This record gives sequence, structure tokens and C-alpha cells, in this order.
Amino acid sequence: MILISLICLALTMLVIVELSVGFASLAALKDQRGEPGSACTVSVVVPACNEEEKIEAGLRSLAGQDYQQLEIVVVNDRSTDATGESIERVRRKFPQIIRVDIKELPVGWLGKPHALQRGAEAASGDFLLFTDADVVLEPTTISRALTAMHKKHLDHLALVFNNSTRGGLLNAIVADIGAGLMWLIKPWRARIQGSRFFVGVGAFSMVRADVYRAIGQHEQVSMQVIDDLFLGKLIKRKGYRQECMAGRGLVEVPWYGSVNELIAGLMKNVFAFFSYNLWYMAFGVVALAVVVVLPYWGALFCEGLARLCFIGAIGVRVVGLGLGLLSSGVEKRAIAWLLVTPFILPYIILRATMIALAKGGISWRGSFYPMKELREQEWVLSGLFKII
Repeated sequence: MILISLICLALTMLVIVELSVGFASLAALKDQRGEPGSACTVSVVVPACNEEEKIEAGLRSLAGQDYQQLEIVVVNDRSTDATGESIERVRRKFPQIIRVDIKELPVGWLGKPHALQRGAEAASGDFLLFTDADVVLEPTTISRALTAMHKKHLDHLALVFNNSTRGGLLNAIVADIGAGLMWLIKPWRARIQGSRFFVGVGAFSMVRADVYRAIGQHEQVSMQVIDDLFLGKLIKRKGYRQECMAGRGLVEVPWYGSVNELIAGLMKNVFAFFSYNLWYMAFGVVALAVVVVLPYWGALFCEGLARLCFIGAIGVRVVGLGLGLLSSGVEKRAIAWLLVTPFILPYIILRATMIALAKGGISWRGSFYPMKELREQEWVLSGLFKII
């Protein structure tokens, strides 16, 4: 048991150190000086499905950008609430907003990729910025991003955002999920030409319009649940230059309003991360249990050095993720909740898997997608692991 405890401690330290060093290596967009008067046109594409409560704030933040050559394309994707009325209220004040309405979803498409495709088709900019309806941008964000694109000779820029939602347990779960995902895809390595790592962020992905068309647009990700990450994968695969930067203080997203909302929202895409494969899912749950759950049992039932190592593994994880939470401005009580989240994450994975299997597919934006069609798609994480 001493050997197992040492392995748990070593793995935890390895993950936390790599995350800390990796995030510290991300360049901060705030360090870039924006050029509001650039001649390039930027088209912002915003898909919206039943976003009546959040879309106005997002659109106003876009219309308030200091960048002058800006076009905003908002796509009302089959909304059944008052999203359309919310869009019109903002459009009356900001006529540069172009509205696209979708009434029906074509066969062979998921709702969000289709909405993004339609928005991109209506856009005329030299650069396309794909974002979400609930994202709020600081007024200089787009001009700074364009400066970074030019200076770094990038074809694709993704920004890590701030989660503006309050709640200790909610933020602890988000931190745990985010840390696991970031450790897998390692976005700080996406900028390395020829590496197998790539990045895509739904809240902020800016891409050159000619590059977007060259990779086949969203038609290539029409049935990808994790469309933002897969689009970044295609861009990197084709040899274009991409980078992930820190958008702290510039990009804010209220990423779910409650724990229940978070869990419900994740039901559609958690199984997708395992390619809808039960063996991959089982391996992921076991690995998660060994690294973050086993130390609790060891701390309770082991003795001597083994117990100390298991306690050390728990402490390293909580301190490492806790410091990350504090640096992002999250309330301190979220740190205590990090002691609980290791038991919630396996539940989320297992629940999402069981629901998808029981239904024979997933439901998203009012449509049902059969498992057979979803399993035919390329796995978003394929190629990241040398053995797969």
C-alpha cells in the first residue's frame, strides 16, 4: 500500500505542477495593446437558442467594443422563448447587428454547429469571432485580440475565460472539470507547430475567414457535440498557427447558474469525451478514482507512511486548485468544496453515460441525436494519446 500511496502522491504532484506551469506560460491578452482603427473587418458570430435572459448583456458588450470595423451576426436558432424580442431591443440601438433566423434544423446537423455555419455564411469579415450568447467582453477585447493575431502571425486565437458565476460548490466543480480537461488537451502546447495538441474555446475563438473556409467550415464538425474543440483540431491538423491566451479580466461567462444546471448541461457532452465508448469511459472513471478518490480511503484506513502520502495527495490537489481559484477571483469557500468534488465527478460521468445509453442518444437544443450517428464521428481526443 505504501507503493500505491507514493504513486498517488507523485501523480497528483505531476498533474498540479504541469497545470501550474502550463497556465503560467499562457500569454495574457491584457498585455496586448489594441488597435481600434485597423482596416481589417471582424465579424462576430453569436448563436442563440432560448437565451432571452442573457443575450442582451452579451450583445451590448459586443456593440460597445472599441474596434471600429466590427460586424455582429446573431443567429436566433429555433428559440421558443423571447430571445427574438431581446435581440430586436438591442438591434434598435445598434443597427450594425445582423439577425439570422433558423426555423428548422437540416438532417445531419447538430443545432449549434449549424447555427454557427449559417452565421458565418452571413458574415463578410476578414476575421471571424465565434462566441456564445452569454459571453460578456470588456470593450478592448476584440482590438487586443486582433493585435495579437497580427503580431504573432496567428490563424486562430482562443481565449481562456473567467467564470463569473457565484457559488462555492459550483466553482469547485468547474475548477475540477476544467483542470482535468486542460491537463488532457494542454492548450499551452497548441502554439507549438507540429505538435499533436490543439485548442478551441466556445466562448472566444477568432479565426481568419480564409482559413475557416479552407478547412471546410462548420460542415466538417456538423455532428460534433464538442464542436469548438474539434474546429480547433481541424485548424491545427491543416498546419495553421493557433494559440491559446489568458483572457482574464476581458472575457466573462456565467457558466451555469447552479450545480443542478451544470450537471444537466453536461449530460449532453460528457460521454462524447469518451467517444461514446464504454471501455474508454470505464478507464476514465477508474483513473479518476485512483488519482482523486483513493487518497480519501487511504487517509482513513491506512497507517504510517501510506496514510501520510495519501493525505499529502489530497493536500497537494486542494492547494494547487485552490490557488487557481483564488487567482481568478472566486470566493474562498470554494476551496473547501474541493474536498467534496472528487466524489461528484464520477457521478456526473456515470450519469451522463447511463442517460445516453438508456435514451439511445442525446438531446440538445430541442433535438434528439441517435447514438449510432454520434459514434460514427471522429473522436475529438483521437491523436492526443500516442497509443490511440
